[in-house]
Amino acid sequence: SMDAEAPSARVRWLPPFGSDRTDVLDGPTEASTEAEVEEDVLTLPVFPLGVCYLPFTSHVLNIFEPRYRQMYSDILFNGSRRFVVTMVDGDTGRLAKTGVVFYLDELKEVSEQTGDAVKYVCQHSVIGRVDIEAILNPSAWETRETYLKARVRMLPETADAPLLDDGADGPVPSGHDAVLEAQLCDAFKRLVDLQDELDELPRFAPQLVESLNVSRADEDGGGIWGVVTAWHSLQEQRVLTLQNRMQADLSKRVMDFLRAEKGMEEAPPRVRLEDLPNDVRADLAKIQAQYRDQLEDMEHDPYGEAFQLLLQARTHTQRVDMFRAMVEKEEARLRTRASLKKLFDQS
Repeated sequence: SMDAEAPSARVRWLPPFGSDRTDVLDGPTEASTEAEVEEDVLTLPVFPLGVCYLPFTSHVLNIFEPRYRQMYSDILFNGSRRFVVTMVDGDTGRLAKTGVVFYLDELKEVSEQTGDAVKYVCQHSVIGRVDIEAILNPSAWETRETYLKARVRMLPETADAPLLDDGADGPVPSGHDAVLEAQLCDAFKRLVDLQDELDELPRFAPQLVESLNVSRADEDGGGIWGVVTAWHSLQEQRVLTLQNRMQADLSKRVMDFLRAEKGMEEAPPRVRLEDLPNDVRADLAKIQAQYRDQLEDMEHDPYGEAFQLLLQARTHTQRVDMFRAMVEKEEARLRTRASLKKLFDQS
């Protein structure tokens, strides 16, 4: 039977800044000095961003804030070229406990071309995942005088991280990895067939199924992270497609009005909302609301928490199970669409 219910997992957030935190320290402590001795524990800069990044992907960042200009100077000077990027909760300002490590591949100084609006354009590779154990200078979050620094623990890709008993990853799935991986591959194949049948746009290329690999990642990436990244890209394309369709529908409504009322065949360079009559403005608001609803109905917002849950999962088994639930939920959505299409085709 198909169980499309995602495990009841929740994001692990650090406590908000300014609370009585046990995991933030101002100034070095004996504990942090001892912890440095452990090979997988590091002190790294932290760059909080509003989205979740995935392991073994590449990203460009434009750097303009003084504190991050300083951070790049520091990581170049000390040779580490690494920093942690973690998701920040827009509502509470909390940081996600699990983040990724960005490695700086290339830095371009663009101050002259941008009138110093942007200092650097930087290319990075995501080389691993970490748990943030302690923010070492929390007061910097409020003052913004410098960037945050944290004591972090590297999470292994080729083995499981120790389970935490906080229940945040949902129930621990029972079953052998190979069986769960086969179930995920089957769900993915069914989904790709459905997308094809419904002419869904955007959709996965059928070739993806032929090379589907959802095994545990090795040190160089691949495995399940490659498929999760393809899924993430598809969700981003869906958002873009919806935004473009909305823009086209808004433009069409304005153009219909200009043609009917003003006899214009071409849109002027700029149309001010306040110059449009109330009925047109109401229609535009309705179009925006419809698309906003569609975006909110998207089960796996590429910038939301679903991908953060996959990132923080302690074991490969948990990650495979969560991802299978995501794929099956999308499969259920498309099956509903296929049934409706059949009904309309028959009537």
